[in-house]
Amino acid sequence: MLIRKLHGHERPLFADHLKRLSADDRQFRFARANVSDEVIDAYVASIASDHLVVGCFIDDRLVAGVHVAFDHGLAEVGVSVDMDHRVKGIGAELFRRAIHWARNRRAEKLYTLCQSDNRAMVALARKLDMQVHRESGTAEAFLALTPPDLLSVSDELSMGMSTVYSEWADMVRTCQDALLPPQRGER
Repeated sequence: MLIRKLHGHERPLFADHLKRLSADDRQFRFARANVSDEVIDAYVASIASDHLVVGCFIDDRLVAGVHVAFDHGLAEVGVSVDMDHRVKGIGAELFRRAIHWARNRRAEKLYTLCQSDNRAMVALARKLDMQVHRESGTAEAFLALTPPDLLSVSDELSMGMSTVYSEWADMVRTCQDALLPPQRGER
């Protein structure tokens, strides 16, 4: 399992992940019904360059993602995990990384919105000590953020190093494929 920041050119991977979600999961993720592929494409295209998108890769496939957007000291978070990779702590780990990233940018509060019947997201918010407020079918969760510290900064540096290492390993494989003759039996 590799958790790392996604670059702008990798946003289609995030869109593909979101499109694999079932209709019910899309409704939970976006807190509204009828989320089409076109809505997902528009959403991903609207992600600003200063927002954070972190992905969890298993066997070179993006299986989970978190998006953190900023608005005047408030960091809004949306997280999703493929059905066959749930209940493994991936969503919680992505959320923790989002919290550190937001703290490092001096956000004062973290916020997420979900439907009230999204039990997994409400449970995750409570597990992370977020204050959950339910009203008319939706649940809002808030977490007051402390200023950055050594742990939050080192966590982000670690994620950055994982990204650099992953890209370096891909480049080495590409160079090997281009420069080395095929081994016996390969073609």
